[in-house]
Amino acid sequence: MKEMKLLESILDEMINVSKPQKKFFVLLIKTIISIYGKVNFRSLSRYSGVAEKTFRRWFKKPFDFSEFNSKAIDKVITQESNMVAAFDQSFKEKAGKKTWGKDYFWNGCASRAEKGLEMGLCAIIDIDKNTAYALASEQTPQLERTNDKKKQSKSDDFTRINFYLECIEKLKSKILKYTKYFAFDGYFAKKKFVDGVVEMGFNFIGKLRCDADLKIIYTGERKKGPGRPKRFVGKCNVSELQEFTFERDIDDKTKLYSGIFYHASLERKIKVVAVRYIHKDTIGTALLFSTDLGLEAFNIFCFYKARFQIEFIFRDAKQHIGLGDCQSRSKESIHFHFNSCFAALNLVKIQDQLDRAENEKNISFSMASYKARYHNESLIDIFFSKLAPGVTLIKSSPAFQAVVNYGVINFREV
Repeated sequence: MKEMKLLESILDEMINVSKPQKKFFVLLIKTIISIYGKVNFRSLSRYSGVAEKTFRRWFKKPFDFSEFNSKAIDKVITQESNMVAAFDQSFKEKAGKKTWGKDYFWNGCASRAEKGLEMGLCAIIDIDKNTAYALASEQTPQLERTNDKKKQSKSDDFTRINFYLECIEKLKSKILKYTKYFAFDGYFAKKKFVDGVVEMGFNFIGKLRCDADLKIIYTGERKKGPGRPKRFVGKCNVSELQEFTFERDIDDKTKLYSGIFYHASLERKIKVVAVRYIHKDTIGTALLFSTDLGLEAFNIFCFYKARFQIEFIFRDAKQHIGLGDCQSRSKESIHFHFNSCFAALNLVKIQDQLDRAENEKNISFSMASYKARYHNESLIDIFFSKLAPGVTLIKSSPAFQAVVNYGVINFREV
């Protein structure tokens, strides 16, 4: 596997990783991306030949996943690349009363708060290649609650906001190496969170409610005399795009408008981009914004649109890498499991980008196809080692490639 050579080269660049840990991590990633079924301690042991207790022991030891992922991302991203950072959470059901971090979190699939685990993920998104790479994940801790366990107070919400800010603060230097623009969904459009992100040196890009309280800034002549100078003309009528300026057409059904307003809740000037679209003969408007008043409207639209790539990281990690299959209940093991799954997905996506030819830029990435290839290749190696010792097969031959690509969705020479 080319991915294993890439993995070993990245581990060699890391100083604080011992040789035994490097050996285990290579074995772990190789096993994760090549097995079908649940990725838990028992399955890892069955497919790797290593004792289940060995995996449990290594999962409790620290590993700098942010440094590993950063060095991996450097293989395909340069300073000239058009990039944006993104942060989002994902919910995962989890059994067991003693599991660390188990609490009530918002489950988007069920559209309600349910008991389980939540992980927050920072990702770097390459807009030119339209793909995202995980940087580091942090599990959200449980909160102390009142007698009604299903309800959380306003102070609890702010506590979680503080935790999310702490996660970003830990990765600030690594993220700023790639970009100063940070995209978030509408949940994070809160004054405390926006101010915290801006203080770290980032420009916040997010989404507003359709009924956002936008004040039209007064730009007329200042009158002399007592009293406070006039600041605003009134509230913006978003439905009529009051004080918005037409920017450009995205397509036949989507137009961009922009303007600089004062947001009452955020208590700051922001650049707002109104995305006016037609869907099933109905006209709708989405409000995007940025704290960078000089950023072009089209860039704000592209940055926020690219934010959705982080959802594909969660999807591929859950469906093919076993993100939700952790068998442990301890904080350290769960953290190691989440991040090792994201690291394995990163490795495959980065090798995919390195192998792509110029005429393959429009081919979508399929983790299902790579999973089938890795499983077939691993199975062939086992057959040769167990049933025909000493027999080798040239892996570049058409016969080997045909067997490896058995069951692959998108056939492509990798």
